[in-house]
Amino acid sequence: MSTPFDRAAACPSCGAPITFRFAGALAQVCRHCKFVIARTDRDLRAVGRVADLVEIPTPLQLGVTGRWGGEPFVVDGRVQLDRAGAPGAPWQEIFLAFPASGRWTWVAFAQGHWYATSEAPLPLNGLPPWNSLQPGGRVHLEGHGVFTVVEVGRRRVISAEGEMPHVAAPGVVTGFADISGLRGAFGTIDYGDGRSIPPKLYLGRQIDPAEMQLDSGAPVELPTAQVTAVACPNCGGNLPLAAPGTAERIVCRYCGTASDLTKGALVALGQVPRPPVEPYVPLGAEGQLRGMRVLCIGFVVRGCTVEGERYRWREYLLYGGPRVGYLWLMEEDGAWQLVTPLPAGEVQVGGSSASYQGKTYAFKQSVQAEVEYVIGEFYWKVEIGESVRATEYQGPDGKVSVEQAPTEVSTSFCAPLPGKELAAAFNLPPPPSPAFGGSTSSRASAILVLVVVLIIAIILLSALSDCGSGPGGIIVIPSGGGPSFGGGK
Repeated sequence: MSTPFDRAAACPSCGAPITFRFAGALAQVCRHCKFVIARTDRDLRAVGRVADLVEIPTPLQLGVTGRWGGEPFVVDGRVQLDRAGAPGAPWQEIFLAFPASGRWTWVAFAQGHWYATSEAPLPLNGLPPWNSLQPGGRVHLEGHGVFTVVEVGRRRVISAEGEMPHVAAPGVVTGFADISGLRGAFGTIDYGDGRSIPPKLYLGRQIDPAEMQLDSGAPVELPTAQVTAVACPNCGGNLPLAAPGTAERIVCRYCGTASDLTKGALVALGQVPRPPVEPYVPLGAEGQLRGMRVLCIGFVVRGCTVEGERYRWREYLLYGGPRVGYLWLMEEDGAWQLVTPLPAGEVQVGGSSASYQGKTYAFKQSVQAEVEYVIGEFYWKVEIGESVRATEYQGPDGKVSVEQAPTEVSTSFCAPLPGKELAAAFNLPPPPSPAFGGSTSSRASAILVLVVVLIIAIILLSALSDCGSGPGGIIVIPSGGGPSFGGGK
């Protein structure tokens, strides 16, 4: 069925018919030759061939129709991108057109959250230079507000289908910065290639997929997490795979071979040392934790050095399916915490404190945290020796954590988790009781307490040595009414 926005011509690459159905679309992938065809004021131009689409599941397939906010929409295209410096982990963005109004939006799903963004006017004061941006830094975009920089990097288009408002030629590297604001605000600054592709600003928010109703009646939700199995390319061991759409690296629990997940298959990279301890929560274990169905898919041992002493703790990666996304368990000397990711724009860091949801959290400690051991499935290319600056801010109900890497920043909230609750969630025997001095700061406090106790003991012994012994060997403190201590027999 045609629309008033039809634009028809022959593909300049293969001669097949090309029809632009949406007036706002300036690019389309030819279904016959897979060239990206750009629409100019005068003609159509082939700007590059895309690779085959990577199988990334989505309910928003090309041609799907529905209503959003009472307005009809159609899924008109999608694009798949990859980081230029870390290939092999593509993500995709879906192009939704609203034919009745002529507007459009991009929709993306990442780590359990849905986002919608549309092109916004460039700020009157211009965009900050790409090379001036730092993850965790703040940028003021005049007319749009203040945002926190989440990630700074370079990306490229690897594949696409259907129509798009505009898209870089396949393989062309462009700079970008993801930004986060208050109340779920989210955006991307696309800096272009510095030559023929101009910069653009996309702003929007995190959305609830229930806002969209498909004409088919199906929910706009990805399937719940189902553990499948892949074989280790080195030893053939059966490895659970919970999130094939977002998993990037798997480290074999049996032989320690690290592999990248590429188009559903594992590509071996090499072996890494096995952790010195067995995970308390086994990999592949399923549990019901605070109303969430979660799977334990990864285990990491991290450490830091403070004043020449090495401290270590253990982290467990949990996956709760597309609705929940990823969570972490952190355990240090038997004390457990449930770690929930936060939008970076919701946390305001200044001086020696951080604020979140109207509460203030005081600076506790900042360390350089390094990955020492790792097994399981992960949503990034985890490596032994990988290092981030981890800063904690303590409050009455938990801690706000800010982890700074060279190209991105992540924020999370750490809430205490009783060991009995964790054991019940995964049907495990109770974990060991917390040891005194579980963290670097508490260990320092423990040392301080011991020093104070020793000083007091020395003072008492010195005072007592100057006093005589009472009857029966009882040493009498010459205070008249003070307690007496047994002097031994």
